[in-house]
Amino acid sequence: MATTRRNRLGWLVIAVMLLAVGCKGHRCDTPIGAANCVIDPNSPLYNRLNNVGGYEYLIGGNKGLFVLRTAYNEFVAYERTCPYCKNVAVEAMEGWDGAVLECPSCGSKFNAYSDGEALDGSMTACPLYEYSTIYEGGQLSIY
Repeated sequence: MATTRRNRLGWLVIAVMLLAVGCKGHRCDTPIGAANCVIDPNSPLYNRLNNVGGYEYLIGGNKGLFVLRTAYNEFVAYERTCPYCKNVAVEAMEGWDGAVLECPSCGSKFNAYSDGEALDGSMTACPLYEYSTIYEGGQLSIY
C-alpha cells in the first residue's frame, strides 16, 4: 500500500514539474508576414484612426493588421493572427473601442493597450505579435 502511494505521489510530482517546465518554456511562434505599409492616419480613408482610441484593420502581415491610435502621436500595430489558433484572425470586441481583441475560434482575449498581452482565461499566455511603428510628418509607417 505504501509503495502504491509513493508511486502515485512520484508520478504526480513528475507531472507537475513537466507542466511547469512546459509553460515556462512555451514559445510564441505566431505566424507573421511583412507589414511594410505607410499611411496617413488623419486622412478620410482611415477616419476611425483620426481620433485617439480609434482603430482600423489593414492589409498586411499574415492575417492582417490591427492598428490602434493610443495617443495623438502614438500608434500600435498588431498581427491579427491568434497565437493559439494560428489560422484565425482576432477581432475587436464590440463595446470595447478597440481595447480588447478576441479570437472568434478559441475565445482568447488580448489587451491592445498593454502590448497585446493575453487576458486571464485565454487559451494562450502569448501576446499578439506587435509590429514596429513610426509616426513622423503625418505619416504612419508600420514594419
